[in-house]
Parts: sequence; structure tokens; C-alpha cells
Amino acid sequence: MTILLGVDTGGTYTDAVLIRDDTDVIASAKSLTTRADLALGIGSAVRAVLAQANVAPHEISLASLSTTLATNALVEGQG
Repeated sequence: MTILLGVDTGGTYTDAVLIRDDTDVIASAKSLTTRADLALGIGSAVRAVLAQANVAPHEISLASLSTTLATNALVEGQG
């Protein structure tokens, strides 16, 4: 059994999802994006999704992080 962790940091929310065996979503969680320190929002979403699925960090085979923050900044004329 392979468990994958995906995290997406957006302008308002940071989303985390756990996928088992490349096809089954077993849990998802959301936290506020913390622009001053992105690690806080990411950590909160990851802890929440792991707790929801009762999965330990060592059980994660692959973690993937994405963000739309740079794209949003350009579109909004802030970058």
C-alpha cells in the first residue's frame, strides 16, 4: 500500500490530501494560508489530514507541494 501526500498552498487556503495506491482519496484537509510564514499553514493542513486518516508521517511514500502564490501575485500586479 502506497500513501501519497499532496499539498497546495493558495492565496487563501492551503489544502492537503492523502491518496492510497494512486487512486483512492482517503482524507483531505484545509487550513488558512499563512503568508508571513507558509510553513505554519502547510504544517496545520498536513497535521489535520494525517490525523483524519490516522496515518503516521513515516507511512507517506511521496510528498508533493504546489502553489499558486506566484501566479496570483503576477495576475494581481503584486509581483
